[in-house]
Amino acid sequence: MLKMTSAGYTDTGRVRAGNEDAFLVREPLLIVADGMGGAAAGEVASSIAVRTVDSIVDGKVPASFEAAEDILRSAIREADERIRSVAEQNPKLSGMGTTVLAAFMVNERLVIGWVGDSRAYLITGRGDDGSKRGKQPPVNPEAQTVILKTIDPGTEPVSSPEISRVTDDHSVVMSLVQAGVITEKDIRTHPLRNRITRCVGSIGGQEPEFTTVTPRSGDVLILCSDGLWEMMHEDLILAVTSSTPDPDEMCRRLISAANDAGGHDNITVIAAIFRE
Repeated sequence: MLKMTSAGYTDTGRVRAGNEDAFLVREPLLIVADGMGGAAAGEVASSIAVRTVDSIVDGKVPASFEAAEDILRSAIREADERIRSVAEQNPKLSGMGTTVLAAFMVNERLVIGWVGDSRAYLITGRGDDGSKRGKQPPVNPEAQTVILKTIDPGTEPVSSPEISRVTDDHSVVMSLVQAGVITEKDIRTHPLRNRITRCVGSIGGQEPEFTTVTPRSGDVLILCSDGLWEMMHEDLILAVTSSTPDPDEMCRRLISAANDAGGHDNITVIAAIFRE
C-alpha cells in the first residue's frame, strides 16, 4: 500500500500587500486556490472555494475513480455557486473568482481536478522507494578510479529524477501554446500570462478538467499557485524537490527560491511524497 505524506505552505511574496491564496492539506485531499478580484475579494473567493470543496469531499470514500471525479466536480461546481452568491450580495466583491486545484487519493491513484492556472507536477525516478529501481551499484569513494560494477540482470536501468506537468493551464497563453503560436518557454514573459480563461466564480458552461495519476513509491506530487511556477522553471523545482526527502522542507525551500527570484505574487505550495 502506498502512503501519502504531505505538507503545505503559503507566503505573501515580496510585492503584494496581502495574500489571496488558500490551501488545504487533509489527506487524502489536497487543495490549492489562487483568488482574484482585488485583495479582499480574492481572499474571500479562495477561502470559500477551499472550505466548500473540503466540506463536500470530507469523509467520502468513492468506490471508483469515476465516482471520485464526480465528487470533485460537484464540489467545484458548488464552490462556483457559493462564490457567485456571495458576490451578488456584496457589490464590493463583484467579479471575484479563484483557481482551484484539488488532488484526491483513491486506491493508490490520484484524481486531480482543476480550474485555472494553478499547476500540478509529478517528480518521478527519485529511486528512494526501497527497490533496486534507480539505484547506483556500490562504489568505493576513496578509490582513485571508480569503476561501476555490473548491474544485476534483474534491476531496471539507473534513472535520474524527472519532472512532468500533469495539468494544462486554463489561460490565454496556454491556448497560444496549444495552437503553436508560442512555446512554453514564452509563457513566463508573455504580456497576457496572467489572463486565465476559466475560474471558479464564473465557470459558466465550462467544466473542471480532470486527470488521473498513478504514483510509484518515491514519487513526489507538487501542487502550486502561479506565484511559484512563474518564478521557477521546472528544472529548479526538480532540483529543490530532489534535495530533501521531507515534504515540509520541500515547501519551505520552494517558497524561499520563488522569493529569491523576485516573489512577484503570492506563493502557495503543497508537496506530497508517496512511499510503500
